[in-house]
Amino acid sequence: MNKATRILALLAVLAGGFAASAPAALTDPAQIQTEAYVNLVQADQSLDAGRLDEALTQYNAARDYYLQLAQDFPGWEPKIIQYRKTYCDNQILDVGRRLAGGGVEELPELEALPPVAAAEPEPEAADAEPLPSSSVELDYLKSRVTRLENELAALDTDNLRLREELKSATQAKADLDAMRAELGKKDERIQALEKELGAKQQLDQALNDMEASINDLRAENARLKAEMKNLDAELDDAEVRADQAELKAKQAEDQLKNAEKTAQKAEKEAQKARDQQAEAEARLADAKKKTETERPKVEADKAKTGAPAKPAEKKVEAAKSEPAAAPATASPVAATVPPRAVPKGMSAADFVRQLLQEGENDAALATVQEARKARPTDMNLVLIESIALIRLQQYREAAAMLVDLAKNNPRNAEIHATLGAAMMGAGFYEEARETLLMAVKFDKNLPECHFNLAQLYALVDPKDLKQARKHYKQALDLGVAPDAQLDKILK
Repeated sequence: MNKATRILALLAVLAGGFAASAPAALTDPAQIQTEAYVNLVQADQSLDAGRLDEALTQYNAARDYYLQLAQDFPGWEPKIIQYRKTYCDNQILDVGRRLAGGGVEELPELEALPPVAAAEPEPEAADAEPLPSSSVELDYLKSRVTRLENELAALDTDNLRLREELKSATQAKADLDAMRAELGKKDERIQALEKELGAKQQLDQALNDMEASINDLRAENARLKAEMKNLDAELDDAEVRADQAELKAKQAEDQLKNAEKTAQKAEKEAQKARDQQAEAEARLADAKKKTETERPKVEADKAKTGAPAKPAEKKVEAAKSEPAAAPATASPVAATVPPRAVPKGMSAADFVRQLLQEGENDAALATVQEARKARPTDMNLVLIESIALIRLQQYREAAAMLVDLAKNNPRNAEIHATLGAAMMGAGFYEEARETLLMAVKFDKNLPECHFNLAQLYALVDPKDLKQARKHYKQALDLGVAPDAQLDKILK
């Protein structure tokens, strides 16, 4: 490719890069020249107004029309067509340089064209442009070709640099692909590590749960050891008391032997006294005749030594030996409904418990109070009446009935559990907690007792969520239905 061809190609590339869509195909050369001239005038006006993009589009459109005339109608005013096409090329280069941020280049002025032929219509009464001389136009084209050759050399240098950059970019792309592949492997490794981390967290949670269970077992073991220690102490006390009782029994046996010896001695003395009495009676008979006044005194002495114990004294001793009966606890609340008749073959206590299970709390209270009239000190009936009072929310009255009952039955788990529930309902939370703990100490299989302890530990100060969870779990294991409030607090 020679220099002229390269220059023309460069001009075509520069012009085509900034041109808009190709103009509509026209067949009349006069019409084509008119369209070209209109676009050229509008392009100059847009350039003067500073609208570079609009001016570039219109210069390209005008140049395309002049190229069409030169190719399709080479005999149609060739000098004017070549002059205006060259003018469009110069303006396109200048506008492109301005858009790229460069300054305005001073282009050589073209000589005026001769008057335009009458065949070409001029829009808006535009004046004809003079034709330049061929030598001036040739000099301008030569200088323009030189400038373009310099720009082409610079473009070749840029092209070489761009090829090197493209080569470096290709290598960088290959390195980037390798890095992406390595990054994908690392992502897979990270995902595997995240899965391992999740498994480790689950294992840690399981270990924490096991540790909590171990701590609970340790606490339970410590409590059992304390209970065993207390039982050992009680056993030691019982052994001491047994030794003391054995010692007392031995002492009593010794005293019995001594008493037998004393009795034998007393029998001898009594025999001796009887002999002396017989001798005295003989002397008395002899003296009876002598003095009648001494007879009443002797008879009184005899009556005094041989009189039996008074019946009142025996009655007192018998009363002292009889055990005192437990005091009867009166019903603190009167029933509001009549009592139910107890079915045959069923005890009053079982029938009242059945009424409580069926929710007949008022009827249960009336029935148990009726049954207590015949057995006021029956411990089971007193306990059932207190349960009925708790069902009727008479907590203070139930607690008042159960206090004495718990004192008389200190190791009864059900009585302490019921007393703890009554105290809890009455607002005596600390006393309720202690009483319920005593109940589960005697019997661990009390579901309502464990549930009440879970509520106290979870809702009442001082709170202990660990103890609350333990007792709540035991209550659930024993059949108590789950509680939404406790589930939310102990979650």
